[in-house]
Amino acid sequence: MVRLVSLFAFSFIAGAFSAPSYAQQGSEPVHGPDSNIFVFGGVYSSESVGETLNIIGTDYQDAYLLGGGYQHFFLGEENGLRAGLEAGAALRKGPDLSGEAWAGVVLRSDGFIRNEHVKISASITGGLSLVTNPLDVEVAREISRNGDSTLLFYMAPELSISTADNPNMEAFWRIQHRSGGWNTLGNMGEGANANTVGVRWKF
Repeated sequence: MVRLVSLFAFSFIAGAFSAPSYAQQGSEPVHGPDSNIFVFGGVYSSESVGETLNIIGTDYQDAYLLGGGYQHFFLGEENGLRAGLEAGAALRKGPDLSGEAWAGVVLRSDGFIRNEHVKISASITGGLSLVTNPLDVEVAREISRNGDSTLLFYMAPELSISTADNPNMEAFWRIQHRSGGWNTLGNMGEGANANTVGVRWKF
């Protein structure tokens, strides 16, 4: 968790310091697309969110998700810091089929790395996640804590990349994370974590 927070804190700090240089490139603020839709899929890990960051070495489970969502930004400008809202839903398989829905606030450091060819951005979404029934890894954690993983906090750190030739489409990697926030909800610690990849279309 500490490594995860440090990574995204660095990304947002880098974005904050780089935003003035972007503004100097034009006399008027640059307003990019305010909305986007995205689809993504991935595999769940049995480990914590920090250990799930180890994409190659984490302990993957026979559990998968396929989902999508919508974002709308209402503060900030392109190639700077942006704030908005996100809502999404996913199907989860592992071994039974279940559904997940989430909503929250998304903060984005847009283009904190950028040149004439590519733009790399970082974002993090925080909110609430509701599931119809738990995955095996969530069941095990419910039993160990006598908890309930139905309603938990949601967090999705993300890195995305787009090209100058097609700036309104980007590929991304994100962690799909649910937890009780140090037993704040459901008497739960970790809920479930998945490494995912996806595609986003801005409009």
